Amino acid sequence: MSKFEVLVVLPPTPPERYREELAARLAPYRIELEVPEYRDHAAERPQDEGWVRGMQERGVLPDRDGLGWAEVAESVNRRLGYLPGDPNHVYVDEAGRGYFLSTRNPRGEWDYYSLHQQDGPYLLHLPEAAGDPRLLVHDDYEPDPERDRLHGLPHRCDGGPRGLLDFEALREAHARSVGRRHDEWVASGGPQPYRPFPFTPDRAQNLALARAAALPGYALLRTDGSWSDIRQRGDSTAYWQETNDHLDALDPDAVVLAVSCHS
Repeated sequence: MSKFEVLVVLPPTPPERYREELAARLAPYRIELEVPEYRDHAAERPQDEGWVRGMQERGVLPDRDGLGWAEVAESVNRRLGYLPGDPNHVYVDEAGRGYFLSTRNPRGEWDYYSLHQQDGPYLLHLPEAAGDPRLLVHDDYEPDPERDRLHGLPHRCDGGPRGLLDFEALREAHARSVGRRHDEWVASGGPQPYRPFPFTPDRAQNLALARAAALPGYALLRTDGSWSDIRQRGDSTAYWQETNDHLDALDPDAVVLAVSCHS
């Protein structure tokens, strides 16, 4: 189980409909959402599946390389009594690849979410936008200063129209925070900091990483319904670049909401 931040981009939307629109756009990614039965394929090679290696260690499968899916399916189903229709029954398709029949949402990402961030408001708005009803602002935060990288800053919010949000001030705030932590690290000779990314000895590089990582969070949900995240990209810096470019190019009336998700 883990919590992560998702930036959800809505088309121009009045504030009284933020939550309704957000729920509709996140719905396809709910883990508990059941979908029509489909073939959930395993890896091409049985040895690349952790559960297959576990079966080998338990003696359910021969402990040797070169197992094929037909042998895996026959042994597992027979020895453990998995009949067709059982969720653990291993099937083999026409190409010889193993699969299970599933109704689990293959796009599932979250089981619950909140617009109230655990570690304090995630975004900053322009000073002149203070009091604008289109901003999503919670004023009952008591975040842990050790985890809240924006601790003590004014003009904080959890979303609103892109034109009211101050992405550059947010990036500068994160860079200042990381700069202080870098200097403390060098002065103390203590362990290498790993939040919000592994620090390097190069202070300028750390500041650049801080600016890049300040806004994107873990995932981005675009107005077209597409989801992207660090895991999918397999490269945090590539994800940060793509997400920053997308958010910077948004129409000023597009709405950006910071959402805390749990999975």
